[in-house]
Amino acid sequence: MTVLGRTHIPVVRNQLCQRCSVCVRACPAEVLTDFRSEPDTYRGYVYSNTDLMSQETLPPCRGACPLGQKVRDYVQLLESGNTREALLVIREDNPLPGICGYVCHHPCEQACVRGSWDEPVAIRELKRYAAHYELDHSGEIVEVLKGRKKPPKGKKVVIVGAGPAGLACAFELVMQGCEVTIMDALDRPGGMLVGGIPSFRLPRPIVEHDVQVIQSLGVAFVGSTKLGDDFSIEDLKKDDADGVVLATGAWKEIALGVAGEQTTGCFECLEFLGMVNAGRLRTLSGTVVVIGGGNAALDTARSALRLDPERIRIIYRRSRDQMPASPEEIDAAIREGVEIRYLEAPTRIITDSGRVSGIELMKMELGEIDETGRRRPVPREGSSVIERADTVISAIGQRPEVSFLEGTAITENGTAWCDENGMVQGYEGVFAAGDAVSGPSTVVEAIASGKAAAHRVMDYLEGNGV
Repeated sequence: MTVLGRTHIPVVRNQLCQRCSVCVRACPAEVLTDFRSEPDTYRGYVYSNTDLMSQETLPPCRGACPLGQKVRDYVQLLESGNTREALLVIREDNPLPGICGYVCHHPCEQACVRGSWDEPVAIRELKRYAAHYELDHSGEIVEVLKGRKKPPKGKKVVIVGAGPAGLACAFELVMQGCEVTIMDALDRPGGMLVGGIPSFRLPRPIVEHDVQVIQSLGVAFVGSTKLGDDFSIEDLKKDDADGVVLATGAWKEIALGVAGEQTTGCFECLEFLGMVNAGRLRTLSGTVVVIGGGNAALDTARSALRLDPERIRIIYRRSRDQMPASPEEIDAAIREGVEIRYLEAPTRIITDSGRVSGIELMKMELGEIDETGRRRPVPREGSSVIERADTVISAIGQRPEVSFLEGTAITENGTAWCDENGMVQGYEGVFAAGDAVSGPSTVVEAIASGKAAAHRVMDYLEGNGV
């Protein structure tokens, strides 16, 4: 690379550039700080409008990605029309590119330097474009991936849970030459991807394709079998498994804790979404009320809307700017006709003849900062009102169900407790990944956790000579 003039405009030879970022760190603007404030240069603008100086990893989009994807590399390949090569770059770090192309919360775009100028690069949509290329060229992509696989190691690993963490872990391990089997309580792979996320947000052919690629590499799947009911961890160890990974997710609903929530017409979020996704619930009538403010609540409301009720309303106890749901999902729900009411919370479910007929709500005010870093909602005395509701759906959160573990293997938060090597406390050769360890997280964070668990399993298998 060479530079021109005092402003040190970079002139990059693309055919030689290795994108190592050494030139950025060696740039005079890194030492002579007055170069960073020149108003008539791109550099001055970027330094004035971003937190580039605090970034440990460059480019920032890669540093923000839980998978550390080479964003700039594959975006440039797509720009030049090399879709196949771009997809193979994506697959170096991401075992579920199609899924991420639809439901990743794209922190890379939030970190994109271009966003300080006008709009961030549409990184997630570009990944989606590349993934659709793979749908039509899956055979050749699988052959490339098979060529990247390491020779068989003679090690068998069983993964419990076929959600994003389990699938990512399986991909990494099979690529390292392990024999891998995934077991899941559902009858098909995908976990929350098929049991929770609605198909209008994540088309099922995309999930099926990403899963099929993993299975094509040699990963076996056993469905409709649940840990703790149909088999135990000890059973897996007796069945010649050299390693076990628990990626059981967070499927246990958090109850509302109000009177009447067991009444007919009341649903828990995952119960409701599971019925809709399986086609067991096709219509709703009257007024539907969804309680909660996360993405699950938005998915629930938008799914309910498609069942043609008269009215669909979300009740959230804080303000909009404190909703954990992604802004784009909130905007999409509002555009579709979902009403969202803020600073309200349910106090009881009204029943009539054994089913829901209404809901009592109380106005809330925001008080002091709580342990979540947000202002705590405080009830406003004397503000209760009763409104009509024909269906009430609770979507205030989920947590892991790890009752199959014992003693010190469970944290005070109800998650699996792992040591510094990722092994479940007190369970030799048993590891955990995803929401079972962290509690509810995003899809891409679960994928990253699954990959990390796979690397720890390999360290264990190779370091202990099992």
